[in-house]
Amino acid sequence: MNAYEKAASLGLTGTDAEIVAQLQAVTVRPINLTYLMELLNFSGMLRKTDGQAGQERWQGTLQNLKAALVAMGLTDFVTSYELWFSHVTNPRQVSWDTSQPQWATAFLAMESNFAGGDGMPSVADFEAVAALGGGRPYVGLTVEQFAAQRQAAVDAIATQAARDAQQSLVASIQNEYINPSQTLAELITGLQAALVYLESL
Repeated sequence: MNAYEKAASLGLTGTDAEIVAQLQAVTVRPINLTYLMELLNFSGMLRKTDGQAGQERWQGTLQNLKAALVAMGLTDFVTSYELWFSHVTNPRQVSWDTSQPQWATAFLAMESNFAGGDGMPSVADFEAVAALGGGRPYVGLTVEQFAAQRQAAVDAIATQAARDAQQSLVASIQNEYINPSQTLAELITGLQAALVYLESL
């Protein structure tokens, strides 16, 4: 489906720019957490280690990113990160649904703003995560493209409505003025009456 249809299926609202920003972030499907944790561990983005007294401890480039977000006072990003972290490290969860904007947008924002920094995950690391969800099909979408798709949908609805109205009018005329069992003279009279009706519209 095109971007406008996808936005409708997700129930997205807001300006075109706001909707496009959400669509750019979503993946094709949710990400399986087993595969995600394997990738995060393998790439050094997030690894579980034993801390002092056997307490669970996490380290990796994503934890470096969180520390940087805290140091910069970016509380919205920190909150988003902590929500994500608690979700993906919860053994009761089986997927991270990045096909939904509420889970995908903050992750893309972190990639756009911080990927490739010293000690941070690389762009390739973030893209590998998105690939687990089938990639981001609308990542290159522009506001202009979305607006054009929306207008095409509006035009298609208007065209169909006009076609339906025309068919309804033809059916009404046939029912009102023309009967196949009529004689030729009666048909002519019916057609003349139909023409008078059309002129009155």
